[in-house]
Amino acid sequence: MKCASCQNDNPPGFRFCGHCRSPLPFACPSCKTELPPGYALRFCGFCGNALPGGGPGAAEPVFPALPTTTVESITGTFSVSTEQLRTVTVLFCDLVGSVALADRLDPEELRDVVQSYQRACSEAVERYGGHVAQLLGDGLMAYFGYPTALEQDPQRAARAGLDIIPAVAALGAQVEGQHGVGLKVRVGIHTGRGIATAMVDTRETLVVGQVSNIAARIQAIAEPGTVAISGKTYPLLRGQFDCESLGPHELKGIAKPIEVFRVLGWRNFVSPFEVERDKGLRPLVGRTGDAEALERCLERAGEGRGQVMAVVGEAGIGKSRLVQHLRDKANGRVRSWLDGRCSPFQTNSALAPIAELLQGSFGLRADESIDATIARLEKGLRPYGLVGEEVPLLASMLGLPITDRFPSLDLSPQRQKERTLEALVSLVLAMAEKGLVIFFIEDLHWVDPSSLELLGMLVSQAPTTRLLILLTLRPDMPLPWAGRAYSNQITLDRLTDEEIEELILERTEGRPLPPEVLRQLIAKTDGVPLFVEELTRMVLDSGLLHPIDGRYELDGPLPPLAIPATLQDSLMARLDRLAAVRELVQLAAAIGREFSFDMMRAVASQPDSDLRQGLDQLVDAEILYKRGVAGSISYSFRHALIQDAAYGSLLKSTRQQYHSRIARSIEEKFLDLAEGRPELVAQHWSEAGLAERAIGYWLSAGRRAAERSANLEAIGHLERGLALLASLAFGPPRDRAELDLRTMIGPALIATRGYAAPEVEANYDRARELCTQVGDAPQ
Repeated sequence: MKCASCQNDNPPGFRFCGHCRSPLPFACPSCKTELPPGYALRFCGFCGNALPGGGPGAAEPVFPALPTTTVESITGTFSVSTEQLRTVTVLFCDLVGSVALADRLDPEELRDVVQSYQRACSEAVERYGGHVAQLLGDGLMAYFGYPTALEQDPQRAARAGLDIIPAVAALGAQVEGQHGVGLKVRVGIHTGRGIATAMVDTRETLVVGQVSNIAARIQAIAEPGTVAISGKTYPLLRGQFDCESLGPHELKGIAKPIEVFRVLGWRNFVSPFEVERDKGLRPLVGRTGDAEALERCLERAGEGRGQVMAVVGEAGIGKSRLVQHLRDKANGRVRSWLDGRCSPFQTNSALAPIAELLQGSFGLRADESIDATIARLEKGLRPYGLVGEEVPLLASMLGLPITDRFPSLDLSPQRQKERTLEALVSLVLAMAEKGLVIFFIEDLHWVDPSSLELLGMLVSQAPTTRLLILLTLRPDMPLPWAGRAYSNQITLDRLTDEEIEELILERTEGRPLPPEVLRQLIAKTDGVPLFVEELTRMVLDSGLLHPIDGRYELDGPLPPLAIPATLQDSLMARLDRLAAVRELVQLAAAIGREFSFDMMRAVASQPDSDLRQGLDQLVDAEILYKRGVAGSISYSFRHALIQDAAYGSLLKSTRQQYHSRIARSIEEKFLDLAEGRPELVAQHWSEAGLAERAIGYWLSAGRRAAERSANLEAIGHLERGLALLASLAFGPPRDRAELDLRTMIGPALIATRGYAAPEVEANYDRARELCTQVGDAPQ
């Protein structure tokens, strides 16, 4: 076993290097998975095999193999982990005046009454597919959404609550006639997230988290004989139940007031929309006017009247779909289509989407040598007359070292940044002189300041060029150039019910769905195209439908599980059916929106054949997209929401372990990436909860950005480092780390906010104080 520090070989079984005493990694003898040092593990978290060195009192696995339970689904039987992060609707009910009841009845009579009450409540819960989790004497807690997620779980909980009230009232009438004591119940309902986990020394599996506590607190607010729900559950019932607001309430143990509603009754809601079959399918559903506006901009740009077009809308609304429509229409009319994408992990990485854009435009590959990459860049720039300092400027922006073939730039960091932006503008304008260019940046709401500055420069040059600047972004981002005559904006709205039906017909290749299925799809997707596509695919994959005479028919009654209530439920249900690769997609979500096969191989610790098979399953299920050929394969999540849902299903502890593995893999196997993008490593160490390791990388990222005069990005990196100091113990190491960060952030603050800014004074006051504490500090 090789030591990671001194690289000396050590005998198997040693946990510390015999030379430098560094902790050694430990590999499972069965699956060869490398496990973190310092643990005497009982079981491998990946293959489940027993490991040597464990025993009574040994530590639990760092990546524990969780117990599983068999669940009956619409597609058959599958295994799911009993410890999960789930969305669940909790129903809590309690008898009113149980103390007085106990005072009036003898124990045997009280037992019979309580059992009858529990039986009435349990029957109502189970009637609507709920699960009675706990019987607490005069209280009862039930889950809707766990262990089996069903369609309309919040609505089912409300129906069960409304049925409990008269059932207990009828029982109370009997009790009052026999014993002279009435019987009433209160019901509280709340929808939220929690961890479903097995309790210690019991067989119970409960959902741990605030969701159960809030349901119990809301029950205490309800009037006897009523059902109360939280403000989070209320929108899920709107339109199907009559409710009245009880106003915001302070709940014990809950920081913020929660609005509470009383459920008055069920409306017996039925969708008013009839099923219609549209003759012929449009290639883009519900966006004809938007598509025409895009095409007009393309025509103007092709005539030399450059345009800016921003496609604005919420996540999942169809921005990328509309852009793809334009791409198909523009085929053959556009000389160059330049693609860049902003990322939430790169908001402080200067010109990150522009670097991606150049790499794609010139075919730059990570597996090539530096000289070959620079030669390819130089070849790409030559047709546009950019053979001078533009090559070293753009090579430096891409993180490539400058060879001796090019003269030294000898520029200040600020001037180098300015010249780099000018070179990029010159490149795009030179491309536009040769033909129509589309400069496309996706997810602009995550843009870094330097890329936004470049966009501003391009926008000012656009009107007299054959250039279309195409952007997609979310509604909360204002655009500084929005008022210009050649600046256009399309704001995408949700689809109408008719458009949803048309989109469903497109997904079913023109075969109409049964009316009851279509009604539920329309009711649940709320006009978001991504929801429509995902839920329709799930129904088609369920095996419950079969084509007959150009349409689909149900094989039997439609089970509620066939259409999950939310995208989260849809994704989790699909992952449950792909149980073997569920952990793989969660790990991929921790890596990022896009990832290479090499990166996944480094962190997944699986044989290549198994890894490829698992990723191919996710591609076939349309959770991932695959790009490239052997040697340079990469993957991306089909949508950011899919990544978010997969990532959000991870427990915090597992999430931290994944980020730790990713950061360590980058450090050990992707040195160029670690050196070129230290902010990426810092992000993973931060999410891993290892502040001390993250701070060093945030400092490196800040220094790297400052050297390029990307001062806003530098401030962002260094402030992330400063924020992590709170998690470190007080003492000299913490003081030295803070001093390094403050002396580095000072010049960037001065450059962006001026010498007289209060934050500059505060920063240097603190830095001087730290110098005194540290002692002999060069700063």
